[in-house]
Amino acid sequence: MIEIKNLLFQPLTFHLAGDGQGLHLSPRERKSIGNEQLSPEIEVAAKRGLISLTKTAKPPEASAKTGKSPAKKSKTKPKGDGTQVSRRTKRR
Repeated sequence: MIEIKNLLFQPLTFHLAGDGQGLHLSPRERKSIGNEQLSPEIEVAAKRGLISLTKTAKPPEASAKTGKSPAKKSKTKPKGDGTQVSRRTKRR
């Protein structure tokens, strides 16, 4: 896998090798492609400093949520006798 990062503050579009598909990168966006999809056009853009190419060891993990979400903390803290007191105080 190869990670491509757009170094410019404007979108870029490249042709991928093999299947005739394209790759669109928004400003400063990163995407990963397979080694076989690296086209000469992408290599030239890397030489010109438009993008950076980085080899990655494993494919990126899907952003699937694991079973539990982090516990939400309340903005109040318990008082000594068990009643809730807000952290916010009036400024005078």
